[in-house]
Amino acid sequence: MSDPADTPPKKEPEDSYVGRVARGAGISSIGQGTGRVFGYVTQAVLARTFGAGQFGLYTLGIAVISAANILSQFGFDNGVVRYVAHYRTQEDAARVRGTIIQAVGITVGISLVVAVALFFGAGALTGWLNQPEAEPIVRAFAFALPLFALMSILAWATQGFQTVTYATYAQQILRPLVYFVLVVGVYFTGAGLGGVVVAYAVSMGVGAVFALYFLRKLFPLLFDRRVSPKFETRALVSVSLPMSVQRFTQYANNWTGVLVLGLFQSASAVGIFQAAFRTATLATLVRFAFNGIFSPIISNLYSRGEMEDLKRLYKDVTRWTFTGAFALFLVIVLLASEILLVFGGPEFTEGWTALVIVAAAQLFSTSVGPAPRMLAMTGNQNVVMVASATGAVLGVGGCFVLVPEFGLVGAAIGVSAAISLENAATLVMVRRRLGAWPFSPQYLKPLLAGLLAAGAAYLARTSLPLPDGIPSILAVGVVFGVCFLALLALFGLSSTDREFLRAFWQVARRYLWRLRRGRSGGEEGQ
Repeated sequence: MSDPADTPPKKEPEDSYVGRVARGAGISSIGQGTGRVFGYVTQAVLARTFGAGQFGLYTLGIAVISAANILSQFGFDNGVVRYVAHYRTQEDAARVRGTIIQAVGITVGISLVVAVALFFGAGALTGWLNQPEAEPIVRAFAFALPLFALMSILAWATQGFQTVTYATYAQQILRPLVYFVLVVGVYFTGAGLGGVVVAYAVSMGVGAVFALYFLRKLFPLLFDRRVSPKFETRALVSVSLPMSVQRFTQYANNWTGVLVLGLFQSASAVGIFQAAFRTATLATLVRFAFNGIFSPIISNLYSRGEMEDLKRLYKDVTRWTFTGAFALFLVIVLLASEILLVFGGPEFTEGWTALVIVAAAQLFSTSVGPAPRMLAMTGNQNVVMVASATGAVLGVGGCFVLVPEFGLVGAAIGVSAAISLENAATLVMVRRRLGAWPFSPQYLKPLLAGLLAAGAAYLARTSLPLPDGIPSILAVGVVFGVCFLALLALFGLSSTDREFLRAFWQVARRYLWRLRRGRSGGEEGQ
């Protein structure tokens, strides 16, 4: 009897938006999972190779270039997704081409200016951050900025075509894979942090090349001079400018703890907090997997006036993302110290309390669903800007007040307050502006299943003689996962849940079939 993975899955006809979300989330989950694994392992290699202090300096460099990348994109990442999807619905190739050219051109231009400023201002910046040892690292990162910005905006442009496949390949699989391989090379050659930054820049360049290739594959008219581009500058900027503020405030939520710790604490504290924060954000993997495909669908449904369909889909997507995020959150809480021990060694385990606090805030942000996206893709981007700015102000203020006294825990509380306030505000505004609400009695099923599964996993952890580290993580994770899935099935699935799982399984089968075919082809060629 043949293995189902050996049989190519049948192509399904054009279907409901639930199916599109499921397939997009399936592809993105594979990419997000692969990218997060490579990213997490890469940072663990760096932490173990250089120690908490040097890893902290690297983290500060990443924080600076991340801010510079957001400034370079100037919100055109959200604008290009919205208007590529919008003009594509209208079959207006000239405006699709104009939107892409304008977004990419402005982004690259800004990135070059910011890179020059970053290179020459690295000394002043790191001096202000009270980490002068980070100056050469920040200066080296300046060379990577234009490539980072180019890859990012090209990947965002592909998502305007209602697919996350190509952004996933370029940004979440190929780029992290290249970076990981190069970092391993740095480890064996002993090139130091300078070599790590060179590897980072090269990986961004590779990602940009792939993103451009995929974008041209999606839109063959991209370089066709016979299609004269039409630029809707005012419309594009009207969305992009407020969203640039929102992106900066999101950046503040992600990096305020790192930067304020740099001012008041040692580089080692920065490194430990980054390990905790990076681990906590693993729970956002599910949300980001859905956001990429859901954003252009929101724009499409809204432009067609299909609000009831949009509200139902928002409710379903939120429940699905919460279910996955809740499972990851519970595993993180159960294994906080063990995960940090594996990440960087014993000195990193003191960040376990900060890890749990930030993970709780990230879970709340997932529980409200893609509320900021709902607003941004329906002409309510100014509301997102105000909500995120208010949250960021609270986060910065909280960190400055709490970090000098409470260190890592103070940073975690400040960052978590910012994340929670922003998401609570956008949730309220989605209800008021769009009449949508994500919560329903269906939430009780994953809540109860998760708590019962966590209880079973805790009993396994305390009763089995497992050493700390990877054995404990694997055993507890397996027990929790089996119990959680079994309980969800026992409690029953809705019709949309079943439709989602069918489409999601279709993606998994297709992926497995391609792997099997590739392996067979490789064996035949040997």
